[in-house]
Amino acid sequence: MIEFAPDRPRWHQVADVIRERIAEGTYPAGGRIPSVLQLQEEFGIAGVTAQKVHRGLRAEGLIYTEPGMGSFVSKELRGELKRPKWEQIADVIRERIADGTYPPQHLISEVRMEQEFGVARVTVRKVTAALREEGLIVTTPGMGSFVTPQRPGTGR
Repeated sequence: MIEFAPDRPRWHQVADVIRERIAEGTYPAGGRIPSVLQLQEEFGIAGVTAQKVHRGLRAEGLIYTEPGMGSFVSKELRGELKRPKWEQIADVIRERIADGTYPPQHLISEVRMEQEFGVARVTVRKVTAALREEGLIVTTPGMGSFVTPQRPGTGR
């Protein structure tokens, strides 16, 4: 299960996870995605909410449904899905750090990222984990994540 953000509909957040799995290839083009019942079980959501996930992804052209067969990833996906959403967001944050928009010790707020990019907490956590691994941010428990202070002689 995922930790749901209170300020976004749950179906949007579950759809984010499915979208990311499609982008990563967990659900390849032409491959089956979880049924409404499977979404209910995996994410602890109501049937109506799981149906909204399917409807939303169909409306985006990411999946199609064959009655009696299930729902499948569309065979022709748009270019922005070739890279996971979290990687695209990490690129934006990296650029902001590099150009000084986010100076050393600037707070990198997960809540703000969720709101700005319209993604689920699980997606934002992948962004912060990647940036932390790259040494661009540091996380202090109970305080948040901050742009790493400049190191002498590195220009960063």
